[in-house]
Amino acid sequence: MSLVLCKSLFRPAAMRAAVVAFFAFCTLPAFAFDLSVKANVDNAQVFIGDKFNYEIQVTAPENAIVDLPSFVGNLGSFEVKEMKNEKITEGMPKGTAKFTWLATLNTFVSGDFLIAPQEVNAIVGTDTVKTHTDPVAVKVSNRTNGEETDILEVEDPLSDPRLPQWLYILFAVLGVVLLVFLGWFLHKKFAKRGEEPQLPPYEEAVLALKNLRNKNYLAEGNQGDYFMSLGFIIRRYIERRFEVDILDATVAELKKRMAHVAGLPQAYKESVVTLAVETEPVKFAKMKLEGERCTFWMEWADRLLEDTKPMPEDEKEKKEAAKATAKN
Repeated sequence: MSLVLCKSLFRPAAMRAAVVAFFAFCTLPAFAFDLSVKANVDNAQVFIGDKFNYEIQVTAPENAIVDLPSFVGNLGSFEVKEMKNEKITEGMPKGTAKFTWLATLNTFVSGDFLIAPQEVNAIVGTDTVKTHTDPVAVKVSNRTNGEETDILEVEDPLSDPRLPQWLYILFAVLGVVLLVFLGWFLHKKFAKRGEEPQLPPYEEAVLALKNLRNKNYLAEGNQGDYFMSLGFIIRRYIERRFEVDILDATVAELKKRMAHVAGLPQAYKESVVTLAVETEPVKFAKMKLEGERCTFWMEWADRLLEDTKPMPEDEKEKKEAAKATAKN
């Protein structure tokens, strides 16, 4: 019976049926789903340096994964200036989508070119379809026709009766220097006349704290400006009262300089640094402190002024020292 079966398989009709079935099986993945590919340019004839768009449109099932493995880098003689890729489902038949690749190209070489076919791979589940775009022709022309005349030789420059340019520049520089010197001189001369009499450090700080309270920064929720002003008042008071340079010091510099302030209790030295560290994020990072903490620092400032205000004897000694300095 096996011999009969083998003979039946090698009959012409049976062999044709087997071949047809084999090719149908091999080509089945290629027709697993519909795939449409189109490539075009928006301008088939351009000039050197002009930009134009090259577009590839792939219509496939909406759930397909579409890839263009060869569409990377420059395209032959054309430089890819910009690349956009999007998936469009609006206006498409149900279950399908349009996948587009839009490249902006240009070149500085003239001639007739073909943008090579680009490989297109589409995958839906376990089915894969591979195909290619058609080549697209582009003609790149020169901007001249070759009949232009050569550039004429430049004639000798005409004589210029004006002064040399460097002399004008020199005059301008001298004028600027003169104006700067004049401004500095006038400022130095009249600056002292315009200055208002300065209050002593303690009185100035008390008045500044009073004005700060009247601005109602805390009631308005403006902790940043509140602590900016409070920190300035405290630093200026200590700088003038104890003759130490801390007004513009960073937090790191403040720690070092406060350690050497003579006459200020150690607790206040540490508190000045704590105020700077604690309120730095409030002033510059818009963070917030609790209301009780805000009240604490204002009351602390009042205590600092009261505990360190100069005694009448200190004021008398300072005035006498100032008079002695003025006489010398």
